[in-house]
Amino acid sequence: MKKLIDKKRGNFYWINKAPFASVTQILKAIDKPALRYWFGKEVYYAMVKNPTLGEKEALSAPYKTSGKARERGKTIHSVVEAYKSSKTVIETIPEEFKGYVKAFYGWIEGEKIKIEEREKTVVSKKHNYAGTLDLLVLKDKSRWIIDVKTGKDIYPEAFLQLSAYKHALEEDTEIKVDRIGVLLLQENGKHKFAEGEDNFEVFLAIKKLWEFLNKDICKKVGYAI
Repeated sequence: MKKLIDKKRGNFYWINKAPFASVTQILKAIDKPALRYWFGKEVYYAMVKNPTLGEKEALSAPYKTSGKARERGKTIHSVVEAYKSSKTVIETIPEEFKGYVKAFYGWIEGEKIKIEEREKTVVSKKHNYAGTLDLLVLKDKSRWIIDVKTGKDIYPEAFLQLSAYKHALEEDTEIKVDRIGVLLLQENGKHKFAEGEDNFEVFLAIKKLWEFLNKDICKKVGYAI
C-alpha cells in the first residue's frame, strides 16, 4: 500500500480521489517578512558578486540557495529515519552538513528522545486539509509533534503548521498530543528548541483566506470550499 505522501500533487493531497489542501500551501497565504528580506538579500549579493548579471540571472539566485536547502533537508531526514529504525548513527555525511547532523544527535541523545513516528501524513476530513509531520516523539514524559528546521531561525508560522498537524492526527487516531515544538539544527553543531502554543483557530482563519485567494484552482480540482 502506498504512503499517503506519495499521493501529493498540485498543492493537494489526493486521498480516495478527493483533494485535501496542503498545510504548507495554506500557510503561504500569510505574509512572511523574513522570507521577503532573505530573497532580496540573495538577489543583492548575487549582483554584488557579479555586476554583469542580467535580471533573470539575478532573480534566480535565491532558488539556487533553496535547492541546497532541500538537499540539506533530505540528508537530515535520512539521518532521522536511520536513527528511528535502528538507532544507527550515520558517519558518512557530506562535510557541509555535518554540523546539522551533530546538532540532531546531540538533541536526541541529550534529551533522551523516543521517536514514535517520522514523516507521517495526517488528514483532517472535517476541515479538508492534510500534511506530513516530521516527528512524533516522547519527551519529558509528554508526546510532542516536532518540526525539524535547518534554516536561519524559528518563525511563528511553524507553530500554526504544528497546530494543524496536531488536530488532524487527533481527529484521525486515538493519539493524544500534549505539546508542539520546533527543533532548529544549526551549521555550528548546536541546536535551538522552542515550544509553541496550539493556535488552531488562527490556522483555520488562514485556511479561509487561502481558499478565497485560490477559489478558481479549488473549483477546477473539485476541492470543496
